[in-house]
Amino acid sequence: MTKTEAQFPTVDTMPEDIRSTRGVRRTIAIKGASEHNLQKVSVEIPRDCLVVFTGMSGSGKSSLAFDTIYAEGQRLLLESLSSFTKRFVDQLKKPSVELILGLSPVVSIEQKTTNKNPRSTVGTLTDIYDYIRVLFSITGQAHCPYCGRSIPVKTAVQIVEHLLALPEGSTVEIAAPVYKIYGEDYGYLFGDIRSKGYRHVRINGELYDLSEEIELDEGREYEVLAIIDRPVIKKTIEKQLRATVTNGLRVGEGFLRFRILKPAKELPEEQAVRGLDASFCCPEHQTTMGELLPYYFSFNEADSACVTCLGLGTYLKVHPDLLVPDKKRSIAQKAFIPEAFTYDKNTWMGRIVYSLGQHYGFSMDTPFEELPPEAVDILFYGTKGEKFPIVLPEGATKGDQHVGKPFRFDGIINSIERRYKHYRQKQVAHSGMETYLRRVMVEHNCPDCQGKRLKRQRLLVTLNGTNIYELGEMNLSELSRFMANLPPITRQREAGEQVLAEIKLRLRLLVGIGLDYLNLNRRSATLSGGEYQRLRLSTQISSGLMGMLYVLDEPSIGLHPRDNFKMIATLKQLRDIGNSVIVVEHDEDTIRAADHIIEMGPGAGIHGGHVVAQGTPPEVLQNPDSLTGQFLSGRREIKIPEQRRQPNGVELVIRGARQNNLKNIDVHIPLGVLVCITGVSGSGKSTLVNEILFKKLASVFHDSRIIPGKHETIEGIEHLRDMVNIDQSPIGRLPTSTPATYIGVYDHIRHIFAGMPEAQARGYTTSQFSFNVKGGRCEECSGQGLVTTQLHFMPDVEAPCRVCNGARYNQETLEVKYHGKSIADVLDLSVEESVVFFEDHPLITHKLGMLNQLGLGYLKLGQSSTTLSGGEAQRVKLAYELSKVKRGGKNLYILDEPTTGLHLADIQHLLESLNRLVDGGHTVLVIEHHLDVIKTADTVIDLGPEGGERGGEILCQGTPEEIAACPQSYTGQFLKEKLRSH
Repeated sequence: MTKTEAQFPTVDTMPEDIRSTRGVRRTIAIKGASEHNLQKVSVEIPRDCLVVFTGMSGSGKSSLAFDTIYAEGQRLLLESLSSFTKRFVDQLKKPSVELILGLSPVVSIEQKTTNKNPRSTVGTLTDIYDYIRVLFSITGQAHCPYCGRSIPVKTAVQIVEHLLALPEGSTVEIAAPVYKIYGEDYGYLFGDIRSKGYRHVRINGELYDLSEEIELDEGREYEVLAIIDRPVIKKTIEKQLRATVTNGLRVGEGFLRFRILKPAKELPEEQAVRGLDASFCCPEHQTTMGELLPYYFSFNEADSACVTCLGLGTYLKVHPDLLVPDKKRSIAQKAFIPEAFTYDKNTWMGRIVYSLGQHYGFSMDTPFEELPPEAVDILFYGTKGEKFPIVLPEGATKGDQHVGKPFRFDGIINSIERRYKHYRQKQVAHSGMETYLRRVMVEHNCPDCQGKRLKRQRLLVTLNGTNIYELGEMNLSELSRFMANLPPITRQREAGEQVLAEIKLRLRLLVGIGLDYLNLNRRSATLSGGEYQRLRLSTQISSGLMGMLYVLDEPSIGLHPRDNFKMIATLKQLRDIGNSVIVVEHDEDTIRAADHIIEMGPGAGIHGGHVVAQGTPPEVLQNPDSLTGQFLSGRREIKIPEQRRQPNGVELVIRGARQNNLKNIDVHIPLGVLVCITGVSGSGKSTLVNEILFKKLASVFHDSRIIPGKHETIEGIEHLRDMVNIDQSPIGRLPTSTPATYIGVYDHIRHIFAGMPEAQARGYTTSQFSFNVKGGRCEECSGQGLVTTQLHFMPDVEAPCRVCNGARYNQETLEVKYHGKSIADVLDLSVEESVVFFEDHPLITHKLGMLNQLGLGYLKLGQSSTTLSGGEAQRVKLAYELSKVKRGGKNLYILDEPTTGLHLADIQHLLESLNRLVDGGHTVLVIEHHLDVIKTADTVIDLGPEGGERGGEILCQGTPEEIAACPQSYTGQFLKEKLRSH
């Protein structure tokens, strides 16, 4: 036996209980897993089962599921690729584990909220939109752009054959309908036609030569046709005619219009008057449509996307309120933000604005809010062609050759928007342009396509009377019914039915998983992590693969208890078709539905990393070592408060909330209590809180450039001192950002080290102990502690810096000690250890104590922020806010699903912290589905009754007991059971 064979056990050498009688492995065997905080874990995971990994936050669940099992499975798959192929994919390093046997091809379905690509939608993410594009190209019905009548779809060859069938000698005018581009004049359109090689146009039926000047009223809409050719029909022009039709279809975006200018003698008089046959084109306007192809309906294709927004559906426009944030200032006092305009007598722009004031009668010293509306309109939108003389301001130190000459002013807003259009359409490379534009502009629906992303011609093709954008606006339930009720496909029936069947299958899976309220046009960036994960889960089921290993990260996130069973049924369906499913989860229903549970613990960080319990749900519930079992069996529970707090007598009132699906509602939010916003997924919770309330308060307290969602007004803001949003975004985007830097103890620690006798003797300041600046840090790794080496087709290797050995600092800095520890040793301490180490420094222990109380004692002080989960980042932010809390505060704290990633024991710590904020006089507003949080709230506001268009209303408001008594509330139905159990 070779050394390799002796080292690694085979199936035959493994115990009988983990092998089937046929020698096929029934488990995934892991031996000696030591990734992160795992303590050489060895465990057997049954295959073809639904297995739930649970345990406290930081106990090692994700380290075992993702960083060990998934990482090794993916690495082994990539290892089988050729060296050439490996150069084009990210390689994974081998996890710290002795042995894994029984792995299948593995798919990780994680929460992903970082997809900010504005071109990604639910439709493109699930591929349903691509199938619908194919369906439209196969069986779509085209319509005349002038009268809307149904017209036939013909290929270029069919069009040529039809024209050649006309009697010889007929002269046919072939023209392409064209339209003025938004924001440009007709001259721009005519220039574009000339650049394509054509020189004649018909405008409202009249023929014009583009070499001559054409005067049109820019405010009117004209019917413009680009004349492509006027061939005389004869058999020998087939090749020329094919090129003419092909180019014409390109100019007319798929449409062509025909006119018989000179009929042959043998052409019947009726047809000579009427034009071409009705089976070929619109009988009134003689238009026909060319062949439909799938790319024709893609907003990610340049040929099909709206030319104004380039297929994004959005367009930045200047918001006047952003230009002048403080209207009490005058122009001379710099009322305009610098990015828009800075008044200076000696600049050209300053003299123009001064001259405007002289000509139109307003002063540079008048507060902006007191300027007449006509003056404001001129400043923003220009003189609209009227000219005025340039005047030299008093006190100007430079002369001007333009003084006295007439000038026309376009306006500050028009000037900015012209720059934006140039940047957008020409794709000018400018590193700071996007940042500059975002300071003065806000996102709106594209004024050309109205957010539909496609050129107007693309929307003239329908399926059962509905265009592709309108299909994308239907929620998935409506779309599923629409597809089910389509009439029989007549054109290319076999291909159409196959595509339609695929669409119906995918829609059925999405509706079945509880995402029926979404629509295909919704941007991926607006999805929650749970929604994104469930979308990917549905695509995996539709693939029908078996023998796979799926690893999921809390798929219940964002799901109302009403819809939880749908997600669980989907996981079981994935298992039942022959796959192994591993789920990292805290949800009670999912844990109870598992075939096998593995609980990590017993604590977090260095106190975790062990398998404390495993088995079937009944076995784990009876296991005395299982913290999860204690909660699920009722031996331990989150208590309902003995008495609900009463509001402090004042409230925030949101009037007329109508963003997205909100039905023009008025919402009363009492202050001084813990308020929960509840409702089924898609009912409007996030829209109400994040899009309207948060953005409005952020614009008042922090940044006036933020534009809130649609509403009338918010009353009661004067009762607040500030608004704090504690979300799950990273606490820093660089590896040098750490929990110690975020909560503000790092500066104090550096002061301690700078105050040590040895540091003072050497003249060290606090900067000497910073790994972010030169001086005390190790310059070999720039204070990172690690050096990354790229090996091209092999995984990048991260190794401790060979100079500082991962300490981040140079040797001189490390020689300064406090209580026997260097600054690097201190940063390597856990929060829990640091509380004891710095017990003589109350301010440090106070801040670190908050982290410890929130269950984050396992984090290292110097741990990189990029390694923190969303839930950990949120709790670090909460600890920072708690460390500042003083009684009598009047802040509003907003949290969106803070229970993400938290075990019930962690939720207990979270609630204690939230209640501490409320007891300090603040208001805490939480969007939440977790019943253990809802039952402890003082006030609950329940939205619904359903998601999407059937939501957006307030069902009930009151204490949890009052919500439970509301028969219309789904939240109340589940809350009633939870309250009854107590």
